[in-house]
Amino acid sequence: MQLSRKTRIPLAFSVSLAAVFLSAASSLAAAANIVFFLADDLGWNDVGYHGSEIRTPNIDRLAKEGVELDRYYAFPVCSPTRAALMTGRSPIRMGVDRPIETQNGVPLDERFLPQILQAAGYETMIAGKWHLGLEHVDYFPAARGFDRWYGHLGPAIDYNTHIWSGGLDWNRDGKAIHEEGYATELIAAEAARNLRERDKSKPAFLYVSFNAPHAPLQAPKRYIDGYAGIANRNRRIYAAMVEAMDDAVGAILAALEAEGMAGDTLIVWADDNGGAARFGADNAPLRGGKGGSFEGGIRVPALIHWPAQLEPAKFGQQMTALDWLPTLTAALGIAPKPGKKLDGYNMWPALKSGETIARGPTPIGMRDSYSVFHDGWKYVEHRGRGESEALPYLFRILDDPAEKNNLIAKRPGVAREMAALLHAMPRAPTVAPDVRRPGSGGRGPGRGAGAQGWSEITDIPWVERAKRD
Repeated sequence: MQLSRKTRIPLAFSVSLAAVFLSAASSLAAAANIVFFLADDLGWNDVGYHGSEIRTPNIDRLAKEGVELDRYYAFPVCSPTRAALMTGRSPIRMGVDRPIETQNGVPLDERFLPQILQAAGYETMIAGKWHLGLEHVDYFPAARGFDRWYGHLGPAIDYNTHIWSGGLDWNRDGKAIHEEGYATELIAAEAARNLRERDKSKPAFLYVSFNAPHAPLQAPKRYIDGYAGIANRNRRIYAAMVEAMDDAVGAILAALEAEGMAGDTLIVWADDNGGAARFGADNAPLRGGKGGSFEGGIRVPALIHWPAQLEPAKFGQQMTALDWLPTLTAALGIAPKPGKKLDGYNMWPALKSGETIARGPTPIGMRDSYSVFHDGWKYVEHRGRGESEALPYLFRILDDPAEKNNLIAKRPGVAREMAALLHAMPRAPTVAPDVRRPGSGGRGPGRGAGAQGWSEITDIPWVERAKRD
């Protein structure tokens, strides 16, 4: 069994255990709220419970009280992971093989998790980053199942001016808003407000999608000063951004407690992809980082916290971003109407009781870097900078999590079988072709902290550019 129990510790929230257990487990599950936290570009070694020098006490507490997902996998970049999370289907088959910027979005015939929850009677809310389509209003959060939405539609923003690639990208319910403040703190404030002002006759689904610690590297001075001992400037500011995000998580947890919701709220905290070392992230001891399908790009910190239903544990089975839709609906006792075949697995029996879930081949990747997991093996086809074609790698991943020993020459038969499994996944034409637009410094929209768009509004707000017919 891969589920190792940890010592029980007192609940952090002021919840009466008697009140928690007055209702039967089934009725508790049916009425449970969900808060889903998603970090952006966080490295494996950038949380306290993995030994980081970065202070993350609120996230650490959730990990200690909940189930730490030790082998959790996202996709190598933002949009593919978010598409997987929302649909339970592989972004590879949907053509979401890179970040979505101004082009299209997740295909409109895909059903999103909040749409399923709406149909089950939930009030659904998002605060933070969307990154699943901004070309047409049909790709906006409101059209994909969210009753309330707030934050930015595109891949990144200036944390203080809320600008991306020459236009304001800060919105509430489809309208651009001019608001002062650091984005991470504004997202936390909005999330807490949504909890206070929610429809109390319904259970709530709150998706808190931070843009931190994604570039540009910006943080309030009081946080940066707390890491004066870190010599590397990028790492110093990055650490400050992560701590600010952890404080935001703490503020939202406090709002749950103040609203009396802590006892019947299922909390997920996860990351969308590995960190970018050039922007200060640390994926050690894993190989690679953001944009690649080596472990440092896709194996990321994650946890699920629901003390009323789950014992504290360190969970060793593989779990992926594809699994959240089937797992959460199963945990809540929701049976979605039949739809397209899911690529994710219902991991609730494993999380709940330690049952081993048999997984089929699991392809994960994006454009120049794809991988597939199966039967203890991991096969990678990765094209790095300056390489004309993707090179193959084969690892016995449980024995070699740092991916130091490429077995491609020693086990060519296994490599051929794994390559066939990888290429069996249908790949739709990309919904996000590479683009270059005037005013973006010739580097594509929002590329890098030096792009024109970070510093000055030069065009109409992004939400107002969307097609509406």
